[in-house]
Amino acid sequence: MALAFADPALIVQDIQVRSVDADTTDLKFIFADSPSARYFILDNPMRFVVDVDKGELRIPVKSSAFSGTLIQAFRQGKQPNGVLRLVFEVDKDLRVSKSAIDPNTLVFELKHKNLSLNTQKPIAKTDPLMELVATTTAPRGIVKTAPQGARKVVVVIDAGHGGKDPGALGPRGSQEKNVVLSIAKALYRDINATPGMHAVMTRDNDSYLTLRQRLQKARDAKADIFVAIHADAYQNAKSHGASVYALSLKGASSEAARWLAEKENYSELGGVDLSDKNDVLRSVLIDLSQTATISSSLKLGDLVLTKMGALTPLHYASVEQARFVVLKSPDIPSILVETGFLSNGTEELKLRDPQYQQKVAQTIAKGVIAYFYEQPLEGTWIAVQAKAQKEVS
Repeated sequence: MALAFADPALIVQDIQVRSVDADTTDLKFIFADSPSARYFILDNPMRFVVDVDKGELRIPVKSSAFSGTLIQAFRQGKQPNGVLRLVFEVDKDLRVSKSAIDPNTLVFELKHKNLSLNTQKPIAKTDPLMELVATTTAPRGIVKTAPQGARKVVVVIDAGHGGKDPGALGPRGSQEKNVVLSIAKALYRDINATPGMHAVMTRDNDSYLTLRQRLQKARDAKADIFVAIHADAYQNAKSHGASVYALSLKGASSEAARWLAEKENYSELGGVDLSDKNDVLRSVLIDLSQTATISSSLKLGDLVLTKMGALTPLHYASVEQARFVVLKSPDIPSILVETGFLSNGTEELKLRDPQYQQKVAQTIAKGVIAYFYEQPLEGTWIAVQAKAQKEVS
């Protein structure tokens, strides 16, 4: 039975507006599900803009609703890749803050920017992971394209198996290679819809790649992180839950020996040229790089696992470490996400459902984005924005 991978819309159920005072307006957005969205401000004329990935607005929004607020006009439109753009024209330079009442409700406070900071109300604390992903904030003065010289972070997404290798099989005939490809494609869209981020897939069709080819694709793409997507199977049909893996120390040791033995690897360890180093120094540099990479992988894995735990039961409560070949890049933080057990009939039904696949992708994306914001890479757009956010706050 062929699997149909639809692309469900995210419904905006309601938009509510309230004038707090002459210089402050609250906008509340109520979604049918946890949103993936961004907001920013544009000049000439001054506009507050909200982009909702795969969004649909199915309620009429009357201009009379904005009477007596900072909002002068409203319009909506569709952007590429199914992005719903909501545009609110305002009459003053704004300072915007956001809070979350619950995972499906976002509230934006639009305040006249020239007011004293001392007069502003405290902003409610929210889940930092949702804060980073539900909307990627853009402080006033920061544009949504990378400043000159600031690059996007690169996320390489590896859909496991493929081609002649179907991977795990479910009792209803689901093949792991198809399920994880659909999740990987959804994650690819979510990452590429996030400002300052660029996603690359090792495979985007039913093709077969060796494990080493997958690693090489990550190196060719100059990956900042590598995320492998899989679905587990076990002889015990009751086994269930998601898990996340990073490289084990034994796996790192074997890879270090391989790098020392293969001269073609000498010049590509995190941009450091190893060709003019003796064996002892090469060994030390590889070991230092791997130690830092495993530490970063565990941090990345922990953030992804935390978000996965909000969606589905976990098979392991913490990040596990194993000798998976696809995790062995000495200088690229890498994780392998087991999204569930196809051998479990209940989880198979979930994993083949397009809406659930999208939710899985969104939770992984939340962990990935949180990782880059918690430790921004120098020279990236996210680092520029994180610094600006810190200065604004």
